[in-house]
Amino acid sequence: MDVYHKILTRIYEITGGKDSVEVDLNDLLKQEGFYSNIDNISQHLATESWVAETPRPRVVKITHWGSAEAKRVLTNTPDIKREVTKEANRLLAEARELIIMLEEFAAAPNSTNFKTVQKRIEDLQAIAGRLEDKI
Repeated sequence: MDVYHKILTRIYEITGGKDSVEVDLNDLLKQEGFYSNIDNISQHLATESWVAETPRPRVVKITHWGSAEAKRVLTNTPDIKREVTKEANRLLAEARELIIMLEEFAAAPNSTNFKTVQKRIEDLQAIAGRLEDKI
């Protein structure tokens, strides 16, 4: 996340996304350690229409565009449900392959087929372990 989005998300958190709440950029940028770049950051946020300036210098209000951008950035975190679904589908596909390999082993029992079955079982255990960590 770049510095502009970091400051925008902090403004969003402070205001709760409400465009009626004012935020003092002086204080915020001092807290975040970016005070030396206040002019550049302030100008960029205003140019992108993420914040609106107020009559007081370096005091801003978040706009609805700023709120939407901050929400987009904040929700860009990994979606656990989607990852679990992906792993579950992978587990299902591997299990189907295991069944086919078991049928081949039953039809022609030999050490090569048995090693293939063992490898597939290990793969299933690894996927199940990843799922267990996420659930």
